[in-house]
Order: sequence, then C-alpha cells, then structure tokens
Amino acid sequence: MKRYADTSKRKTSASQSWQVIYIDLMTIIMVFFVILWSLNQGKDIGVSETVGDVSRRMINLPGDVLFKAGKHNLSNEGKTVFRNIFYDESGQVLNFQNSGLTKRMLIFHGHTDGDGEKDDNYQLGFRRAYSAYNEVKKYNKELTEHAVICTHADNSPQLEVPKFKGRISRAQRQALRNTKSKNRRITIEDTTINKFEAE
Repeated sequence: MKRYADTSKRKTSASQSWQVIYIDLMTIIMVFFVILWSLNQGKDIGVSETVGDVSRRMINLPGDVLFKAGKHNLSNEGKTVFRNIFYDESGQVLNFQNSGLTKRMLIFHGHTDGDGEKDDNYQLGFRRAYSAYNEVKKYNKELTEHAVICTHADNSPQLEVPKFKGRISRAQRQALRNTKSKNRRITIEDTTINKFEAE
C-alpha cells in the first residue's frame, strides 16, 4: 500500500514539472516577441502608431552658398543647389500622393546670423525661407498645399559664433565670417503628418 502511494506521488510530481517547463517555455517565447516588437517601434513599416507627426528627413542647405550677409535673394549657386536636389523628370522627389491617412509637408526653416536687430532677423529669416519655397515651387506647383514657412532669426545657430575680445587678427575675422555664413542657411524638413489633423 505504501509502495502504491509513493508511485502516485512520483506521477503527480512528473506531471507538475512538465507543466512548469511548458509555462517557462511560453514565458520565454513571449519575452522574445516583446523584445522584437520593441525593436521595431519607430520604424516606417506600414501603418502604425508612429504614422503622423513623424519627421522623415532634414536637409541643411549651406548659407555661404545660398545668401549673402543681410540678403534674402538666392545666389545663382543657391539656385543650382535647389535644382540639383528637386529637379526630377520622374516626379518622385516632390511626390505628394500619400495614403488617405497621411499628408506630406515640407517645412522651410529660414535662419540668419546674429548680426543686426533680432526683429529684423526674424523678417530676414522669413524672407529667406520664402525665397527657398518659391524656388522649390518651380519644380512642383502642388507645393502650395504642402508647405509651411518658419523663421528662426539667430536663435538656433548651426555653429556657435566664437567670442573674440579687443582687436582681432585676420584669421579670427575670417573664422567669424565663416561661422556666420554657415548660420545663414535654409533647413527643409520633409514630414508626414496625420491628414485628418492637418485639415
């Protein structure tokens, strides 16, 4: 009788250990899929929670090529830069045909150096962004429905202007010029937003 009871306990114990192993295996598999899911967050794979207000790419265009100090008219070199980026016979670069859920927007950010009055620089930054917008519009008239224009003045410099006191050398003066020319730039943000929020 005692022997029979011992065998029964062994069978119950073996049955329970198999269940524990099975539960552990399922837990490991679930953890594996949670890790895979978390690694894929933020990637552009079909429609997900990340669609809308997702910045696709930023293009920084050089200030020393686009604009002279205090000016908003694009130089000939600047126009060539825009042509090289946006001219496209296939029409894919400025393709605004999106799904019914999203809308593609180009946001033109106009930047200035720190010279002059801040209020004047805000206006200058806007005029530079507007010049860039008009140049890109040459390559697709639909841009009017897909553009935002922003001005930053010198509030978000690409390079910090070096601080020199007293008389400065020719090399220091050139360093200042180079830094300021880099800050006179256009940034174009290519963004996809939620279409229902945009309209």
